[in-house]
Amino acid sequence: MKKRVLAALLAAAMVVGALAGCGTPKTKESKESTGSDSGEKVFRYSTRTEPTTLDPTKSNCIPDNEIQHALTESLVRNTGGEVTPGVAKDWTVSDDGLVYTFNLNPDAKWSDGEQIKAEDYVYSWQRLMDPETAAPYAFIGEYIKNGLAVETGEMEPTELGVVAKDDTTLEVTLEHPTAYFLSMIGAQAQFAPLRKDIVEKYGAEFAADAEKNVYSGPYVLTSAKNQKWIFEPNENYWDKDSIKLDRVELSYVQNQETALAMYESGDLDYSEIPSAAVPNYEGKDNKFRNGNVDYYYFNMDETKDSPITNKNFRLALNYALDRNSYNTLVNNDVYAPSNSLVFSGLQGADGKYGEESKLNSYPLEGDEAKAKEYLDAALAELGKASASDITVTITTSDADSAKKQAEVCQEMWTTKLGINVEINQITYAEVLKRHETGDFEIAWGGWGSDYDDPYSYLELFKSDSSYNYSHYKSDKVDELLKASQTETDAKKRMEMLHEAEQIIIDDGAFLPQAEREVHYLVDDDVKGLNFFYCSINLDWVYADIQ
Repeated sequence: MKKRVLAALLAAAMVVGALAGCGTPKTKESKESTGSDSGEKVFRYSTRTEPTTLDPTKSNCIPDNEIQHALTESLVRNTGGEVTPGVAKDWTVSDDGLVYTFNLNPDAKWSDGEQIKAEDYVYSWQRLMDPETAAPYAFIGEYIKNGLAVETGEMEPTELGVVAKDDTTLEVTLEHPTAYFLSMIGAQAQFAPLRKDIVEKYGAEFAADAEKNVYSGPYVLTSAKNQKWIFEPNENYWDKDSIKLDRVELSYVQNQETALAMYESGDLDYSEIPSAAVPNYEGKDNKFRNGNVDYYYFNMDETKDSPITNKNFRLALNYALDRNSYNTLVNNDVYAPSNSLVFSGLQGADGKYGEESKLNSYPLEGDEAKAKEYLDAALAELGKASASDITVTITTSDADSAKKQAEVCQEMWTTKLGINVEINQITYAEVLKRHETGDFEIAWGGWGSDYDDPYSYLELFKSDSSYNYSHYKSDKVDELLKASQTETDAKKRMEMLHEAEQIIIDDGAFLPQAEREVHYLVDDDVKGLNFFYCSINLDWVYADIQ
């Protein structure tokens, strides 16, 4: 179900290349069209991954979330990890952590002036979980009481644990205590309110363009044509005094080098820097880790006749990879080499998850001697006389950068282990299809969190997860993940998640590579941009131009 997030992450990572003749970042005096002549404050930026929909319920990737974060207002608003009131002016939580009672702001209005009511959330969340909607991200609502049963058609949408007590009181009952519930609903587009009359008026055409919708958030969409989206302030937004920009222009620019050239020429106010070009901007750029972790999937389906199903062989591949050299050769030393599954910057019990976990993982520089020990054990178990009797295939897309990633691993594995490694390049769409069908041995992937909690990464390895593309199964991991969902002691819960991740690493269930670090340029006069590593990377809602 999360495949579109994966799609967005993959697409974002596939654009790597050299940029010739890079100049220095432009100054605000060199901008050609900031709107300053008319006194307007206009922020212009681009996306390499075109949004999939303007329907909040059907949003399924980070670009979708970033647009909806400006156009919709959930019960709360998550800005860079800080949760503040949205339509709900305040709320209470029951002692057992299961029941949230939200008191809505009676002054919160839709862009057409109508009051935003509790029933608008009930309708929206029921629509999300209704199997007839076929929302690709419906799983995100399984935390709500009866969510899974509604999603699978075992219960009616009206049985979902969300009730409007009156126009300004919403009661939400959860399946189990969920520490990150507020953080999640404040950033995920699927929890936005919807007007039933508007959805039914347009039917299948709802949100097909800017005019076929009504907006609850700080901005309204005034145009969505020719791969360009125009945002203007919502005059009926309850907190409109906090909005400083007069207009935002988002353009779809697939090529990262083109976007950077547009920044240099004054056509954009913000641009990411291609990894190969980062050295040219040393001391002039900014950076942040966006929560995306790159790795290879291993297909452990035991019905497959593949050496990948052998634990010792997977460990041999992991110990044979020098992640420091890999990062230099593939990512131009821009990303951070990684030997774990969960993004290290997530919130832990008392600090950052990566600082608390103290995992015992594969050395970043690799360990060739240990890799050969694991290989020898694998050969004996597989009944192979020598390493040259083993052939594995890396399935990847036809992008040049994807080919480089595969070739670096191919070189290290053939040189250090003596095995045969083939590379199968297919279309990007076909790669995603094969993730689902299991038609691969080794396949490149990546993940970004939906909420600020390690569970978002670890659940990829639950045996009953529909997006467990690795076909990994560990009774102990399943037990720990299930227990973590009801454990109310934050420290004990994190210890459970650390243990689960350690087991996954010990089983060689995947091949971690790097955490992505985004380098970017932004005009000096643009202030108040927020960056986050869950659901929304770039948040410009409260930005200003000074």
